[in-house]
Amino acid sequence: MTTTVIQLITGAIGSVAFGLLFHMKTKYLSLAAAGGFFSWLVFLFGKGLWGNVFLPALLAGFIVDVYAEILARVCKETSTSFFVTSVIPLIPGSTLYYCMSSIVEGNTIQALEYGRDTFLFAFGIAAGMSIAWAICYFLRSVKGR
Repeated sequence: MTTTVIQLITGAIGSVAFGLLFHMKTKYLSLAAAGGFFSWLVFLFGKGLWGNVFLPALLAGFIVDVYAEILARVCKETSTSFFVTSVIPLIPGSTLYYCMSSIVEGNTIQALEYGRDTFLFAFGIAAGMSIAWAICYFLRSVKGR
């Protein structure tokens, strides 16, 4: 339980840090923190349900993109700034690092496992974001008629 709380808090802090790095308006940094917290919470929930990385990453990518689209309409800003800062905790940096480390060590089987997980994680985020984006685009085009 303590590990989960620490992960959620550091996800929020990491999102704020990237918000600062990308010169996000100060009044939106709390929304970036909430997005990072929420994205990792959804991922952990999905991981508890399904156990692998693809479906939880897909669910988290979908939810984060919907969150970013809603905030973009409410705040009258672009959804990209909200999405990028909120998705930061989901980026598969550790699996990519361990994949490269295994390659350098000559452990190809372990490298393939980490590489597969990295790909599935990144593909899940991209697929979830794409599905949410397509639905939002469709709804905007229907509303505009």
